[in-house]
Amino acid sequence: MRRRGLLPWLLAVAACERVVDLDVDEGPRRLVIEARLERVIGRVSGNQSITLTTTAPYFSDAPPPPATGAVVQVTDDEGTIVTFTESEPGRYTTSQLVVRVGATYRLTILWEGQTFEAEEAAQSVAPIDSLYFERPKPGRFSGTEGLRATIDLTEPAGKGDFYLWDQFIDGSRVLGPDSTFKYRMIAQDEAVDGLRITGFQPYEGIDIPIGSTVIMRQVGLSERMFRYYFAFSDQVSADGSPFAVPPASVRGNVSNLTSPDRFPLGYFFAAEVAEKTATRLPE
Repeated sequence: MRRRGLLPWLLAVAACERVVDLDVDEGPRRLVIEARLERVIGRVSGNQSITLTTTAPYFSDAPPPPATGAVVQVTDDEGTIVTFTESEPGRYTTSQLVVRVGATYRLTILWEGQTFEAEEAAQSVAPIDSLYFERPKPGRFSGTEGLRATIDLTEPAGKGDFYLWDQFIDGSRVLGPDSTFKYRMIAQDEAVDGLRITGFQPYEGIDIPIGSTVIMRQVGLSERMFRYYFAFSDQVSADGSPFAVPPASVRGNVSNLTSPDRFPLGYFFAAEVAEKTATRLPE
């Protein structure tokens, strides 16, 4: 499928505007998978959600089209199969899947005559001991004004732990102060294995307004998912300079068993999640 678009380009040489008509090869439509099975520490629940969409035309401003009519199942290492129900277009849910840390889960999706599959073990995570608000650390790029969401935790001994942090402010996920830093905050324990960590600000560039409620979520990742998010962040933060990472599709861990060359985008993983909530009060 090809789409013709009009892009205005300002040409400094002639001090005028020229319209360039471009042919953009859209490529094949691909399935996009957002599948994270969670077990929140202290709040065990069987409620899980998987979102399926498709890639959209290059010039489209509309939300990604939902992938409807799929059969979505998750099988654990004891042979238990849970089938997800399409509760709204492209959103598949269940209330019957309680994640067990260390258990292996296999995702199977049947959609438009194709079979997609992925397998991941549920990773554990260290608890967040406390969530509070402090000024930015000196010498950082995040400025000196305002207060930042700050956490303390104890990193478990034994290298090989990988982390992802999600920060929600008044119910909305907030990743960064501008387009340059809109990536997911991840880390591995290589430099802090077994240490007590205090005053850590996962999203140090974000000022928390007075009266706002913050939810900080600390997610345990496998090494494979850590590398996926690392590659994804490289793509999102690329600035177009000669030293930037070349643009490319970030391949996740889901395979297309029917047509291997038409691999889907997105990811599947299972994880334990540590969560803390705090409200910033006036100083």
